[in-house]
Amino acid sequence: MSTDDTTPDGLIPAAILASDTPVAVYGYARAKAGGEGRMLGEIQAIIGLTRKEDGCEQYVVHTTPDQPGAFAFYERWSSGAHLLAHISQPFMQTYFAAIAGLVERELEAHWLHPLS
Repeated sequence: MSTDDTTPDGLIPAAILASDTPVAVYGYARAKAGGEGRMLGEIQAIIGLTRKEDGCEQYVVHTTPDQPGAFAFYERWSSGAHLLAHISQPFMQTYFAAIAGLVERELEAHWLHPLS
């Protein structure tokens, strides 16, 4: 975690945050054994709030019954500034703090740039 907030270190590259064009990410997280239900609850708590944010073009989280506690995320933001505003929201700070002890490994994120 970074020292000035609870966003995981290195999760968002500086070039993404500086982008004035749309940015997208797909990611993956797996809950530790026994924490699947709590992690699901934490994720469900932020979906509606996130989708209402300015600049949120898409925010979808998937899971599968075959792998309880495995979550795949897809997000698209109008710009890096919108993404930065998102991760700065108090509810996101609470979310990052809550899942820190629930995630089996580091959050996995793959940043995308649209071709057109």
